[in-house]
Amino acid sequence: MPTPLLLILSAAGFGASPLLIVLNVGAFPPWTLGALRAALGLPLLIIAAGMMGAQRRPDAHDALTALVGGILTVSIPFVSMAAGMQYIPSGMGGMLYATMPLFTLALAALFLRDEPATLEQALRIAVGIGGVLLIAGPGLVADGLGQAGLGTALTLISPLSYAAGNVWFRRRRKMAPLMLSAGMFLVGALSVWPLALLIDGTPQVVPSGDAIGILIALVVLATVAPNLLNYALVQQAGANKAALAMFLMPGFSVVFGMIFLDERLPLLAFAGLALVIGASSARIPSRWIPARFRPGAGRPRVPES
Repeated sequence: MPTPLLLILSAAGFGASPLLIVLNVGAFPPWTLGALRAALGLPLLIIAAGMMGAQRRPDAHDALTALVGGILTVSIPFVSMAAGMQYIPSGMGGMLYATMPLFTLALAALFLRDEPATLEQALRIAVGIGGVLLIAGPGLVADGLGQAGLGTALTLISPLSYAAGNVWFRRRRKMAPLMLSAGMFLVGALSVWPLALLIDGTPQVVPSGDAIGILIALVVLATVAPNLLNYALVQQAGANKAALAMFLMPGFSVVFGMIFLDERLPLLAFAGLALVIGASSARIPSRWIPARFRPGAGRPRVPES
């Protein structure tokens, strides 16, 4: 499949997730929806991993990687996103989720020795935070700590947790991506189901056929399929190219929300999204940074031979 098409389909799948969550959360409470999403996606990922050939048998190190990674990138994001999307537009949810690379940048500077904090990173993080405030600000100002504020806070937990998972994976030995995904979905299903039964209880109403169809679309089209497409994109074009899907995702979320839910977002939110994407991906020219703050400043120069 051509790389541009892989990129577009991957971004569109991720971008459809907020819309389908909004349409699902009315039939399935947040904890139940998160549990169903993980449990139904698990067998599909196992099948996909099996089709890729024999997999290395996981050891204790791999199990720990999948355990912590599953909590950070499946359990928490699936539930917090579902909870937050009860109160905010789906397009806004897509924009907020696009802050994940920004949070990854900040957490990497704090916890990864090979990515120490620099003035450039500090500036990029500051600009990105300004973008987040522009995205979330109008709703928070209008609604204070009411539903919009609660929805924004809950939704932001999702990209923050996913970013923590990214940093966790950087500190661990690499695993086969699909085997790791299957392990994390297993952790997600096992960790969320008991809490779903405790908090949401047993569903009192049998979901309609439409609700079940939307749930299947969320699992297949907006969860498993984009992950597989993104995996193929990494193999074909590299990780940097695949990362572009996250920056295209909010555009699809906004368009889907406008088409299917007649959503309209404030212009400030789009300005904020531009700042977030720029802070996450753009590089600040070194000439804009004082010489004493540039990487390597203060180190003794090695004489040329």
